[in-house]
Amino acid sequence: MLKNIIKYSALLGAFLFCAPLKAQFTQSSYSAFGIGDINWGGYSNNAGMGGFGISYNNRFYVNNLNPALIASNYDAVFQIEASFDSRTYNNGDKSYSSFTGGFKDFGFSLPIKYGKWNMALGLSPYTSVSYGILQSTTGPDNTTLLSQLDGNGGIDEAFMTHALRLGDFMIGLKTSYLFGSIERDTEFLLTGIPAITFSSTIYNERRSFSDVTANIGVAYKLKFNEKQSLNFGAFYNLETNIRSRNLTRLESQDINGNVLSSDTLKNNIDTNISIPQRIGFGISYEKSQRFAVGIDIQTQAWSQYLNESGQTSSEFGDAFRIAVGGELLPNYEVSKAGPRITYRFGVHYERTPYLVNSQEVNDFGINFGTSLPLSGIWGVSNVNLGATFGNRGNVTDGLIRENYLKLSIGFSLQDQTWFARQKYN
Repeated sequence: MLKNIIKYSALLGAFLFCAPLKAQFTQSSYSAFGIGDINWGGYSNNAGMGGFGISYNNRFYVNNLNPALIASNYDAVFQIEASFDSRTYNNGDKSYSSFTGGFKDFGFSLPIKYGKWNMALGLSPYTSVSYGILQSTTGPDNTTLLSQLDGNGGIDEAFMTHALRLGDFMIGLKTSYLFGSIERDTEFLLTGIPAITFSSTIYNERRSFSDVTANIGVAYKLKFNEKQSLNFGAFYNLETNIRSRNLTRLESQDINGNVLSSDTLKNNIDTNISIPQRIGFGISYEKSQRFAVGIDIQTQAWSQYLNESGQTSSEFGDAFRIAVGGELLPNYEVSKAGPRITYRFGVHYERTPYLVNSQEVNDFGINFGTSLPLSGIWGVSNVNLGATFGNRGNVTDGLIRENYLKLSIGFSLQDQTWFARQKYN
């Protein structure tokens, strides 16, 4: 038991070391809207299948898509990962590129009552904001107004899940604490007038968020025989009112960067935003955890999103995501670590919540992944890779076209010895 305590203390210590290093794992011009880019859930093993995983979970991994599927982890499972994003942008006239990455999330599942009751803890991104946009407008007398829009931050989700198994039926409840901050700067620079007394005006907004939410999930395994089953899963994420504290400042600077004036427009004003409910359901076919294929659908009524003023916005519409994917494990024997490689594949289509000039912003991607076993490490250990080649937006609709490559790299560990009874001579 002492050995196991040391072991998992080391894993927890590794997480605590990594957590402060959390970086923006994606950069998108569309994260300028609302509270940023939405994370639909899943770890690197799910990413390789297009995000599929509401009805199916391999017991070697943690599932944060459907709380009920935590009950499928008979043993202790630890998972941690980083994500990297390479992206090019094209507005029809110019193109540029970006690269971001860093620690993304972690999860830890363990049995409370073996085969009946499991719990899980974890930290995942809920939204992400990372963008830099430069706009230029030419006025009379060769004057030019430059607008630089920058944003960073996001909302994180620290969660605890409890799940029960009742025969072939599973039910789970995930409670989450949402927290984080988003900072946006808008700088206006007027050029072409030599006698002007200031060079720029900067509008700075910082919003801090904190509140709780809950997600209820169910899953059912319809067995055809001992090896084959048809799996069903669904979840309901409650509508959430999040507390928001706002600090807004306006500052003018001269051409040398000296502050001419500074005004605080809002000083820690408390408001609320309303995030609409999210619903997901899926169905999959599974054969002895050697092969699985399925489809997931998630919807979220972002047209009902309420900002700090309690108003809906024409910039948001209802979001929809569909994922089709699967995995293949040709050799299931754990003792033969070399050939025990899992291969994953998938596609996804997403109608994002953003409306730009009344145009929908759609996202499509092709996904691949694999899990490579590690020998000589505690329990069943894998390095998990997930890659997505995708695009978002369309230049012909007057939008920014984003082509991206997302790469998720993670480590997972399943250990059967955590609750094993020790024998002594």
